[in-house]
Parts: sequence; structure tokens; C-alpha cells
Amino acid sequence: MSAPYSRSFSLFICLLVYLITIAVAFAFIKFFEGNMSGLWLLLWADAIATVLVFVFSLVYKNSSLYDPYWSVAPALLAFYWLGKGNDNLVGYLMLILILLWGIRLTYNWMRGWLGLSHEDWRYRMLREKNPHFYPLTNFAGIHLFPTIMVFLGMLPVYVVTAHSVNSLVSIPVLALGFIITLSAIFIELIADEQMRSFKKISNPEEFITSGLWKYSRHPNYFGEISFWLGLWVMQMSIVPSFWWTAIGFVAMLIMFLFASIPMMEAKNSKSKIGYKEYMKKVSVLIPFPYKR
Repeated sequence: MSAPYSRSFSLFICLLVYLITIAVAFAFIKFFEGNMSGLWLLLWADAIATVLVFVFSLVYKNSSLYDPYWSVAPALLAFYWLGKGNDNLVGYLMLILILLWGIRLTYNWMRGWLGLSHEDWRYRMLREKNPHFYPLTNFAGIHLFPTIMVFLGMLPVYVVTAHSVNSLVSIPVLALGFIITLSAIFIELIADEQMRSFKKISNPEEFITSGLWKYSRHPNYFGEISFWLGLWVMQMSIVPSFWWTAIGFVAMLIMFLFASIPMMEAKNSKSKIGYKEYMKKVSVLIPFPYKR
């Protein structure tokens, strides 16, 4: 457990950590720029930034320092690739969507984070469950793995910025991808606000069953997965031959279905009265009622 820092001081420390991290990553990029492709250059810079945040998380004994990384890194990657790539309308559309998504998600995290005295319950659980292996779990599982997932999810953006807008194949596909991505942002926004409002009036043993949560047990995760799917569909409107970049969306889907959701459901099944019955009536992800 970290020291009892105030929330305002904790946010200042978090901001300082990310400014230092971004500065170091930028210095690395400028030093090695021209010696490797934009893809590999930013992959290494991304890894270095992750290691730096990891080191700071050890200093402050709080792995939640890494949590904003998920929503901050994509915009920086998109800015660089777009600035160094082709002047591409689709790339600019992707950047706008990523900024909307990232700003909202970062703000949502900031509102919920109590400070360096508060750490995500999943990290505490992993530490308590296997303290001897936690240093490895902390670095590889909590820090490096999500960084890799996000980088894979951003592959469609790299592919788009590496091609000319003149190579646009299908406007309907582009429109579909744009709608999916924008809708995903709103789904996450609505789901998070509904959960926030519910927590203000509920008891710890209760769980939300209204709004989007009436049709999906995890509408916020559904929105997150849809966001990465939408970026891939947008890329397919320019370079369908690079269909394999769907690996990012697929990796996200697998991560949520087999890691994030099971952890959340196990916790809720133990702490929420009636949650097991709720699981039998409501879809795990897709927002349509069903019985399994």
C-alpha cells in the first residue's frame, strides 16, 4: 500500500511521470529516427515508455500509475504516424476519433482515481494471490501486455498513414468503420455514466441492471472492443490487402473475454447478491438479452 498522498498531489505526480516518460520516448525517437521504420521506431519507444512508467509505479508502490497509459499512448502514436506519413483524410478521421476516445477515457479514469493511496483491486488481488511471482506479473501482465495490445490495435492507423488517400477503395466501408468507432465511444460514455450514477445511490452488494446494463453485463467492454474493430474497418476502406491487422481487434476480444471479464465476474459473483442469476439472463458482451 502506498503512502497517503492527497488526490491533487497524486494527479500532479501522475502528470509529471507522463511528461518525463513522453520526453524520454521523444528523445529516443529523434535519436534513432531514420534508422528504422516508423512502426519499429514507435514500438521501441512505446516499450521504453512502458518500462519508465513501471519504474515509477515501483517507486510509488502503485501500479495504477500505468492505467492512463492505455488511453494516452494511442493519440501520440497516431500524431507521429500521421505527421510522418501521407496527408491522409482517413488518417485525420482516425486521429479525431482516437482523441475523442482518449480524452473521455482518461477523464473517466481521473474522476475515479482516488490517488496514490488507491490501487486497482485487480492488482491488489494478483499481489495477494501470488506475492512471489507478482514482480513478474506486475511488469509483464499489468504493464507490458496492455502496451502490446494497444500497439496491435493501432496497426490499422499505421497502415492508413503509410498509404495515400488516393488509394481509397470503398467509401461505404469507411463510413461503416467511422460509425462503428464513433458509436463505440458513445456506448462507453453512456455505460460509464450510468455506472457512476448507480454507484452514488447503491449499496456495495447491489449491481446495476438498468440502461445498457440491462442488455449486456459489460457494455463498457463491448464499446471498447467495438472501438478497435471500427478502426480496423476504416483501414479496410483503403488497404483491404492488410486484413491481417485485425490481429489487434482479435487480441482485444480475446483479452476481454478470457481475462478482464472472468476476473470481474468472479468478483461480482462473490460480492453481489443475485449476480449469478443475472449472468443467466443477460448477455456477457453483445447488448441483446438472451438465455444460455
